Amino acid sequence: MKKGKVKVNFYNSNKEYVGSEMIASGDVILLCGGGHGFEIIEETIMIEVKQGPYMGVDDKERFIGIEGKQL
Repeated sequence: MKKGKVKVNFYNSNKEYVGSEMIASGDVILLCGGGHGFEIIEETIMIEVKQGPYMGVDDKERFIGIEGKQL
């Protein structure tokens, strides 16, 4: 996180909510397994690095999370 504050919601491989954490400027998070959703709390600048290849829009499975939007 370069700037701001974000709430990260975590889900298991069955798309069940398991908890949340707040991350802020200077924090790093490693997401490996299950699903996640972001809620932007403040104006944010975040750098995301993914291991490829990216297979297009169908690369990820999307679902409705506690954020009330499709993840």
